[in-house]
Amino acid sequence: MLDSLFSFREHRMIQRLLDALQSALRPTGEGLGYFKSIIASLVVVAELLGALFFGHPQTPRGQVINLDEWELVWRDEFDGDSLDLTKWRSQGNGPRRGGYWDIDQAIVQDGNLIIRTEYKEDGKYGPGWYSAGLDTRGLFEKKYGYFEVSCKCPPGVGLWGAFWTMSDGMSNPPDGSAADGCEIDIFESFNYNQGARHDAISHAVHYDGYGDGHTSVLVGVYKGKNIYTEYNTYGLEWNENELIFYINGVETDRLSGVWVPQVAEYLLLSVEVAGTVETINGQRVPVLAKDNNITMNPPSAFPIDFVVDYVRVYERKPAA
Repeated sequence: MLDSLFSFREHRMIQRLLDALQSALRPTGEGLGYFKSIIASLVVVAELLGALFFGHPQTPRGQVINLDEWELVWRDEFDGDSLDLTKWRSQGNGPRRGGYWDIDQAIVQDGNLIIRTEYKEDGKYGPGWYSAGLDTRGLFEKKYGYFEVSCKCPPGVGLWGAFWTMSDGMSNPPDGSAADGCEIDIFESFNYNQGARHDAISHAVHYDGYGDGHTSVLVGVYKGKNIYTEYNTYGLEWNENELIFYINGVETDRLSGVWVPQVAEYLLLSVEVAGTVETINGQRVPVLAKDNNITMNPPSAFPIDFVVDYVRVYERKPAA
């Protein structure tokens, strides 16, 4: 019955809340340490209650990843003066949600990849909002490892940056699991104008396509540090049994079972403009979202940039 009442995220938060309450009732240490243990547990309880009842983000509190246990096997530091087309390709050109994707919006300068969002009256596909999506499909695909991006999220309403993975198996007939491939959203930055969630990102996983069989889970919403003005890292540790998510090297959450793909996936970096593509007079046309609308930003905010310092992929070293 509880499974029908609560989402995955709510189940996880309730379990953490019960653990924190137990810690508060059974503090450790002596003297001042005893009281510090109680206070620390109560702080966690208060945050979890805010997350559960008001949708507030959680603070990453899990294990810290030790990169000494990993070997770097692929990377792009964006040190050149143009996009390395041996590593990246356009994920699509033309209408995409509320705007257009155009690879020309992906710029490399000053040691960064910049995916720029701006309005173009004379754009390649007509007047509208332009951004870009990049992927490594057919160029680099990997099963298992640690995948990490360092970036500044795009600071604006009605758009979001993302680092994600995907497999062609996502289009297979539904089979009830991610084993043959899925979409793993290592991070998405939806929350620019969302109050307490302003400096937070979300993790999610989708499998069995995007039709009637589509299954997804919002893994959680977690705090970063000044995510629009400072570089934060967002990572995924993927092994045969689990998906483990990280912000700035600290674990946020994890999934197991049907959510874990068992085939290689490719990488994606993108900026989406909120909206939908509709067919009008026989033409596919992007239409902006009514509420979370990019035009809510002041003109002085543009162009809005998603700034990526690096993307790195690691393989776990053999046990000594």
